[in-house]
Amino acid sequence: MELILLFLSAFVVVLVVLISKSFKGSHAATPAASDKSTEELIAESYRLVALIEVRRQAQMYGDAATVAAVDDMTYDGPLPDKRPDGTYTSVYELHDYNIAGINYRDGIAAYVGDFDGYLQPDQTNEHDPNAIAIFHKDGHHLGFIPAACIDHIRALGRPFPMPITGNIEQEHDDIENRYYFVGTVYIYALKK
Repeated sequence: MELILLFLSAFVVVLVVLISKSFKGSHAATPAASDKSTEELIAESYRLVALIEVRRQAQMYGDAATVAAVDDMTYDGPLPDKRPDGTYTSVYELHDYNIAGINYRDGIAAYVGDFDGYLQPDQTNEHDPNAIAIFHKDGHHLGFIPAACIDHIRALGRPFPMPITGNIEQEHDDIENRYYFVGTVYIYALKK
């Protein structure tokens, strides 16, 4: 519903700009045009259309905080650029993190491949009360965010449980003749 209202707001601004242009040179005053120049109204309409795109991208990446900021018109982050083909650049960038401790978790072989999951702080962790655990969407514990990356994750400002995607691969160590797992999680975050 908010997306429709945002789109309608942008449409009204564009309509006001068009009406003000049609009266240019005449003595009739357009109420909105009396306070703002045509260039200001056009810039405002472009911003509203860009905000619609920011909201769409935020929904796609599960960023509820950004959706809420766009809806209540407090969003002050990056805006996408419109490409010549009509598509938009992303306001998100991809961050990837290794999965620490993956080889100490039971049942990992069943999770080889791409997965959806979430991050959740683990204050009961006896080794690090600041730890952030990685879970598959079915709740299976896959490992942890490396300790060196925890501050970066928290600085993203996203609420927990934080949605993520990831990948787990099974590798073979020829020297020790054993299999082991390597995992990566991916988080899309607003560009700074």
